[in-house]
Amino acid sequence: MTKNPIASVSEVFNVEGPALKPRKNNQLWAKDVGFDEAPWYYERMGLRELADFLEVAGDRIDYVKITTTQVLGHPEDWLKRKIILYKQNAIQPYLDHGYFMRAYRKGVVDEAIEAGAALGFSVMEFMNTFGDVPENQLKLWRQRAIDCGMKIIYEHHPERGWRKVSKDRPASAQEIIRGAEPFLEHGAFTVLIDHEEIEIQKEAETDVFDDVIHALGKDRVAFEVTSTKEAPMTWYSNLLEYFSKYGTDCNVTNIMPSQVMYVDPLRCGERPASLLFDRYPELRTIRNI
Repeated sequence: MTKNPIASVSEVFNVEGPALKPRKNNQLWAKDVGFDEAPWYYERMGLRELADFLEVAGDRIDYVKITTTQVLGHPEDWLKRKIILYKQNAIQPYLDHGYFMRAYRKGVVDEAIEAGAALGFSVMEFMNTFGDVPENQLKLWRQRAIDCGMKIIYEHHPERGWRKVSKDRPASAQEIIRGAEPFLEHGAFTVLIDHEEIEIQKEAETDVFDDVIHALGKDRVAFEVTSTKEAPMTWYSNLLEYFSKYGTDCNVTNIMPSQVMYVDPLRCGERPASLLFDRYPELRTIRNI
């Protein structure tokens, strides 16, 4: 008598794994702080932790932001090994806008682009500079990144993300689109929306970003969640609100390692026990999303 093969746990519980890479939607962009935990973080990511972590979670991550303090302060050979490990798991590491900002303020953008590429970075993030950097100069820097073998992305920030301002002014959809267009025309494959821009939109948020998605395409937009250094659980409410407003397949960024395994269950409609709302009363307003 032939026995039927024993079903796997995922088959028994009908658990769907992540879609195969490369993905246009359902993308998860992670954040890696290395050993730069103080004063904000409790999520170190050394090489040993990373190898173990990626064996479990690597299929769920598309891109990873390696924080600028880590790029500047950790040993270069160690960073190169970390970047190789990510790439072996089909995850593309990128230099975030903080790297560009520091280089700009020191007057070393060209050199910084070359140095970042030499470490093995696949992608470099640029941002809006509110007229401080002429478009012809930005074009030269974008081309320098491309010539060094990197792809480019663009992140839209409110003005406070670039310089000190006395008052926030939310951008219109057309302003966001116009700011992104030169980068997209030059080959940028994604527009990241900084969480601070999302916050200051208030009631206009859905209308503004629906228009941005309609103009650029859902697969070319990613929404940033709030960092745990700013608020411990706002990322959770961000994810639920983004999935509710822009679809459960929208791309999300700034995901900490401890959050990675929870994103797909949230996309699929799973929700935590009520204990979460007892511990974090500020989340009660989104309890039923």
